[in-house]
Amino acid sequence: MEKQLILSPTAGITGLKRGNKNPVVAGESEIVIRFSSRGGKPLFRRRIFTLSVSILSQEQERGQNWQAVIDELKALSIEEVYQRYVGGNMRHRGNKAYIRCFHQNGDADRHPSAVLYLGENRAWCFRCNSGGDAISLTMQALGIDFKEAVKTMAQDFGVTLPSHNYEEQEQARQAARDRTIRKELESRFKEKEGDVYQKLAALYRAIARKLGSVKTVEDLERVGSLYHIKPVLEQVLDILRTGTIADRLAVLKSERVRRWCKWQ
Repeated sequence: MEKQLILSPTAGITGLKRGNKNPVVAGESEIVIRFSSRGGKPLFRRRIFTLSVSILSQEQERGQNWQAVIDELKALSIEEVYQRYVGGNMRHRGNKAYIRCFHQNGDADRHPSAVLYLGENRAWCFRCNSGGDAISLTMQALGIDFKEAVKTMAQDFGVTLPSHNYEEQEQARQAARDRTIRKELESRFKEKEGDVYQKLAALYRAIARKLGSVKTVEDLERVGSLYHIKPVLEQVLDILRTGTIADRLAVLKSERVRRWCKWQ
């Protein structure tokens, strides 16, 4: 179906002669322009130019790609983003991690005034009464604007920014697949870590009850070895709560921990 734009030599585009309300339709390779006099009668008709719809499609795709990048950056672990741009001790309790202020002047915060809500993947500082997602945390921690935060995070976390180059796009897709695999592994790691923590915590409580029931020398001889296990368990539980990822992984791979959890 032919789409015709009606133009006046003096007034420019004056209307659209039927087909579609939109002058550009995906799949069209060219548009016919009709010139008319003031009376509206056509003087001549000529094919003026070829409109590359692919250019418009590429721009639309590029906008979608940018949104995909932003969504991916927001989905980054808020804990990892905090450790990279702020760093410092964390005190885990359930799905929360208590931290110091993550703003530029946060060094003056001697007590944990901020919280990472791990389940919601968001941060909030009660000292500054502000926070947000991973991008917002980066902006506030580094004192930069949104655009600069996106570029910085993309570079630091291996997220490829949109490009017209096919090879770069393919590399970006491969990187996205790799990140998906990594996130799946991280999810499994956290699930296994939580299971181990619950088992060790239950074992610790059982040992504490057993040692608390010691009243005679015979009782002490029977359960005395538990006195050596209890402090080790305390240390292991503390690592699982506040240790680095490397330390926590070492705990999960420990033969002793496997034995305690009956992982055979």
